[in-house]
Amino acid sequence: MMDELGKSIPVSEGMIDAEQGGERKQPNEFCLNCGTKLLDTFCHHCGQKDIPQRQTLGELWTNFISSFWSYEGKFFRTTRYLITKPGFLAQEYCAGKRERYYHPARMYVFISFVFFFAFFAITDSDETDKSEKETVELTEKEEKEIAEKTKKGFDQVVKFTGDSSFVALGDSIQKQVKASSDTTKSKKKKKGAANFNFDDVAEYKTVEAYDSIQLTKPQSDRDNWFVRLVSKRVINVRNKYGEDSEKLGEEFLSAFKDNFSKVLFYLLPFFALLLKLLYVRRGYYYSEHLVFSIYYYNFFYLAGTLQILVGLVPWLAWTSTFIGFWIVLYLVFAMKRMYKQSWRKTILKYLVFSFLFIILVVIAFAITAFVVFLSI
Repeated sequence: MMDELGKSIPVSEGMIDAEQGGERKQPNEFCLNCGTKLLDTFCHHCGQKDIPQRQTLGELWTNFISSFWSYEGKFFRTTRYLITKPGFLAQEYCAGKRERYYHPARMYVFISFVFFFAFFAITDSDETDKSEKETVELTEKEEKEIAEKTKKGFDQVVKFTGDSSFVALGDSIQKQVKASSDTTKSKKKKKGAANFNFDDVAEYKTVEAYDSIQLTKPQSDRDNWFVRLVSKRVINVRNKYGEDSEKLGEEFLSAFKDNFSKVLFYLLPFFALLLKLLYVRRGYYYSEHLVFSIYYYNFFYLAGTLQILVGLVPWLAWTSTFIGFWIVLYLVFAMKRMYKQSWRKTILKYLVFSFLFIILVVIAFAITAFVVFLSI
């Protein structure tokens, strides 16, 4: 696991390849790694390049730079094609042209990590800033000071003008200030991340009490296994959090966020399965649909990351909208290039695919929300 993590870092890639790279200065008869007789520059058995057994510092540095540059070139070339040529990389991979591009699975791990890191870091920061702004309210002391100043001001107006109608106006304004403050406080109380209603099982204080009531009922009137499961969990959650629905909502959303990336990952094989069903007559292997799906996921995470980053710069807001449109349209062009069908068939299958996949997404997140609720 640590080896794979190390290889996913560009510098590590460069260091590893530096051991195998560089110009061929001292060809060996046998591979230094596995001992197989060499037939060409690279060993046909293990793939290691024929390099001198010992390297000078200059040779090591030269090999490191060339290997690092090769990695960078492969990564950015793959990224450029991923963004600008939908379906091209999947087409190339299925055609056997794989070495010139960054591996899709390794890119998925890297890009998805960057996306979710940016997504949760920035959204959490935005929620904190918004919460701080919305919870700015008048303290009781400030309300009292404003009320006193307002009263004094209107008393002076009445004394100066002799018009008592200003008293009623002053009272009206003070009531509006107090009502505005009360509304703000009410919003703060209601601002919990989620609210849950336990009225259906409010009569049961403990799970034991619920079980006892169930046993007194005829078999036909008892709750089924699913209702019992939910009811018992509701009772436990209510006893744990009491009336603090805000804390419950925060913990629920926190647990749900932890499973967000997993849900999208688990949907990946279903993404490929839908494509397999839609193009069953085209003769593609399921694995080829899976490669196509991984590349689309890579694009989605990459475009999503760019959208998040440009959203931080006010004068680049229009770019975020453009990226959003490209995310929606990208799959149509990718399907057209990969499966080589007419635009009419491609658009029709795209609409069918989108409808079915959205249903799968809703089901997946509903199941995840239920599992999270059972686990908090």
